[in-house]
Amino acid sequence: MIRERGRWLRLLSMTGAVTVLVLGSPGVASASTRTAAVRSPQIAAPSKALCKKSSYKIGYDVFSGTQPFADLVTQGLDNSAKSIGCVTIVKTIDNLNGVVAVANLKTLINEGIQGFIDFQVLAAFQPPIQKILAAAKIPGVAIVGANLPGSPDVGADNYHSAYDDGVYLAQQAKARFPGQVPYVLGGAEPTSGALIMERYNGAVAGEKSVLGNLPSSHIIEVQNDGTAPTAYNNTLSALSAVPTGSVVLLTGVNDEVTGAMAKAAQARHVTNYLVNSYGGDSYGLGQVCTNSHYVGAWYLEPMVWGQDSLTAIMDQINGVAVPGTIGVIGEEATKTTPITGCK
Repeated sequence: MIRERGRWLRLLSMTGAVTVLVLGSPGVASASTRTAAVRSPQIAAPSKALCKKSSYKIGYDVFSGTQPFADLVTQGLDNSAKSIGCVTIVKTIDNLNGVVAVANLKTLINEGIQGFIDFQVLAAFQPPIQKILAAAKIPGVAIVGANLPGSPDVGADNYHSAYDDGVYLAQQAKARFPGQVPYVLGGAEPTSGALIMERYNGAVAGEKSVLGNLPSSHIIEVQNDGTAPTAYNNTLSALSAVPTGSVVLLTGVNDEVTGAMAKAAQARHVTNYLVNSYGGDSYGLGQVCTNSHYVGAWYLEPMVWGQDSLTAIMDQINGVAVPGTIGVIGEEATKTTPITGCK
């Protein structure tokens, strides 16, 4: 369940149109009217009131120690732990290697952790991780990433945030290229599972809500593994199916994937393309400031993800019920939005 505008909504699996699969000037001033606020919190920020015991040792495995969005999530977790004073975070990094992620968890359990925060993006390795946690009787929280069966997950409200990302991008296309039917290229990450595929499905649905009956040949799913190199190569391939002179709309599962897709459009000498980044890390926001093809970035408050994951795992250790899904809706950040920091 998620909460939006003070109402509880059930997250359903929503799918967009069947699409082509590819493997291996002024615009509109406002974003979608469906966006209420940056965040509708479901759980309180961490406070000293969570310290029912004198000390807590929490394990944390993250898929990258350098990716900007992951670094902001980690920073939010670390800052929250320091602020309440009773928590030690023991961190490991798996570098997008599922076997290493499993081994890291076993190491953390040997170090005596009482709870585990999992920021992993390979869905196939999540069931084994959950099985190990269950056997050790240690609660878990997934920062999504990929969801952890049976454990709460924290992160984006994937479908609705991506929907609004797509709406804003399509509104800008209608304003800047009136009368033209764009090609929609959406970055998709199937290896992270159905929940992350909602980012692609939501973005396509949002674009279609503005652009009307887009021909199926104008909707291209660019599959990738969440990294820039794969996104770049697969977007180059996808763009070979797009006629010269077409309007092209680009968005992806994170800022780095979206940026790589934009670089591929540049390499293919596409002139009329617009980009809406997704996530709002330092790289994505920087592109909004410096790349004229960016209409903005959908900002998802990455530091809040780390903060909420700490509350969720400590509540579980303390015997307090936690919502199954804690979703951030986000908001559009443009060159004039203060969070973007454009000069």
